[in-house]
Amino acid sequence: MKQQENIKNIIQKSNIVNLLLYSFIFVILIINLIYSQLISPIYYGFTINNEKVTVAFLQKIKPLPEYQRILEMNNNVYGQTIKDEIFSQENQKKEMINNLEQQLTINPRARDVLYSLYQLYLSEGDKNRASDYLRKAREIDPDIN
Repeated sequence: MKQQENIKNIIQKSNIVNLLLYSFIFVILIINLIYSQLISPIYYGFTINNEKVTVAFLQKIKPLPEYQRILEMNNNVYGQTIKDEIFSQENQKKEMINNLEQQLTINPRARDVLYSLYQLYLSEGDKNRASDYLRKAREIDPDIN
């Protein structure tokens, strides 16, 4: 009799463990299913060869070591135009900086030009030059924040 009770207890414990195990596996599968549907739209566009999305993707991964390899791979798909598009924003910023600095040679006290150069250099990450231009702009107009 006692042996039958022990066997019943073991079977009940085994059933509880199995139920917990199956529940855990079910929860993991549901989580996996949900996260597999949340693929980044930029990555999805990249995988289906959408050129605009590919350019945006490559611009975002520039600092990564894999960038050059992925760029060359896409250069084979899209040609040289992909490089031109990736660097177009940087080239536009450089051109704007050159134009503004030329304007400063004409009028070195142009507050708006100085402040624009501050913002451009700040966005480029050149904090030293940015602070120089901000200082010069504040000398002309102390109300600039």
